[in-house]
Amino acid sequence: MFAKFAIIFSFCLATSANAGAWSREKGELFIAAGGNFLLSEGARLPVHYDPTLYAEYGATERVTLGLDIHTADAGRIGTAFFFASFPIGDLAARDKFAANLAFGLRADTAHPTETLLRGGLSWGRGLENGWLAVDATATYGTFARTFRPKVDLTWGHRWSEKWMTSIQIQTGQGFTNDYYAKIAPSIIYDLRENMKVHLGAVHALTGDRGSGLKLETWLTF
Repeated sequence: MFAKFAIIFSFCLATSANAGAWSREKGELFIAAGGNFLLSEGARLPVHYDPTLYAEYGATERVTLGLDIHTADAGRIGTAFFFASFPIGDLAARDKFAANLAFGLRADTAHPTETLLRGGLSWGRGLENGWLAVDATATYGTFARTFRPKVDLTWGHRWSEKWMTSIQIQTGQGFTNDYYAKIAPSIIYDLRENMKVHLGAVHALTGDRGSGLKLETWLTF
């Protein structure tokens, strides 16, 4: 039972990166929405309010479709992606691998709207009471004509039927070509069968080293 929960939620934790190593079940819809609040004084880059809306739908056993909308650069940049994720190899294997492709748009106040292409690879492993995951992407913009990498490392642990914790290291290259790193510990509570509350903190290890609290709601239909 713990392994089953680990598989489901390790996939959900990748909401701001990509679809993760675990496929969404056919016909299942997942929606996550939230952002940061109670920012530390002076927190702007790389931690800000960063509201996000993320959705996944299991189109088939081997195809997950999704939408990823978020802001960056202290709210000055808005990005929207449509993506598709495909598992690689045996679905029943202990080590899960997946590839994802995304098409998106980026808008900010300083440049014209930019078309984005994103590709990614993910690895995940269910543990007896938790999971490990690595999600890596590279985003290419038609305006800047450069690839910007992003890598997230996640370790999660389920303590009971209701409670889980996770810790994530988030690294990447921002749209101003700066490199950033953040650490994000979280608590996940099963409020109802189809609703989870994700409360955590995020602290920048680079930039202005700002911090904030993070709140998301996860819904599954």
